[in-house]
Amino acid sequence: MKQLNIRKHVMTAISYLIPFVSAAGMLMVIGNILGGKVVEIDGGFINLNDALSTLGANGLGFIPIVISTGIAYSIADKAGIAPGIILGVLCKTNGYGFLGGIVVGFLAGYLTKIVLSNLKLPKWMQGLMPQLIQPLIVSLIIAILMQYIIGVPIIWLTESVNSLLKSLSSKPEYSMIFGVVVGVLSAVDYGGPINKVVFTFSAAALSEGFGGPICNLIQASMIAPFGLTIGYFLSKIIGKKDLFSQQEVDSLKTAFIMGCFQITEGSFPIILNNLLRITICTAVGAGVSGGLVGLWNIESKVPSGGLVALPGINKPLLWLVSLLVGSLVFAILLQFLKNKKVTNFENKKDNNDELENLSFS
Repeated sequence: MKQLNIRKHVMTAISYLIPFVSAAGMLMVIGNILGGKVVEIDGGFINLNDALSTLGANGLGFIPIVISTGIAYSIADKAGIAPGIILGVLCKTNGYGFLGGIVVGFLAGYLTKIVLSNLKLPKWMQGLMPQLIQPLIVSLIIAILMQYIIGVPIIWLTESVNSLLKSLSSKPEYSMIFGVVVGVLSAVDYGGPINKVVFTFSAAALSEGFGGPICNLIQASMIAPFGLTIGYFLSKIIGKKDLFSQQEVDSLKTAFIMGCFQITEGSFPIILNNLLRITICTAVGAGVSGGLVGLWNIESKVPSGGLVALPGINKPLLWLVSLLVGSLVFAILLQFLKNKKVTNFENKKDNNDELENLSFS
């Protein structure tokens, strides 16, 4: 029963996430196609291309907030919205990514229900409960947990990842192993703290004329959307027609387009349906493609862009081969690991009725 509830709360968050990701992602795609780039806006005039790319990128940065708020709302109704937003902002600013948003969403939702059910106040203070006391207590407790307890091993992990990358990069004979490690670490947490460490390391290496890691990171970010797309068509070929729900197929159309421009976020609605299983596919696929990038000494002169970065890659055909092989490995694993189609939350009225009937007495 608990597993079913977790699924329901995640699916509720997905129903809010899909249009958000699609709109923000496609704004960024359009801006990139027109030659735009993400810029710092200081109040001055910027051209439309840069404005679209920047707006889309900033919108995608709010994914942890949307996820945490959606889950907290599903668990605790309207009382979960305020702490869900506040703690989602914490995940955004601290770089915990959308996985951190999932964690704080559940923590905020369930702690809100506990506070509402067990905290007894004098009658004259009861009006302050939903407006101040409950969101303050929940936000304060979970913020402290994330900052000083849950965040501590994350900081240790990021420092360890940085040390590992520096160690492997100094040994040319480990180029393939280095490629595997960079590929896996770039993709496994979908833009979370580990990915941020790899990007920082890769950007520093690029500034010194070594474009292998950043080239690896670019393709690793594309493995999930490409692998899911190939996996969908492969499931049709081998007769697993019920592997993807209609909602997932609809999301896949946007995810693939966004993936061409190195925007992984379009795949999140599908990834969340089978988070652990698809993350395994992502890690293996990105590891295989990353190993090939390292083996073939493929490098990039540009820091991002997806397929747009091809002119800046020294061996573009081999890079495409590595991306295709990694995506195909992902797609094959998907046939064995992915759960069959997930129930869609298309009947919003029924979903809202369930939320309104939640009791906190």
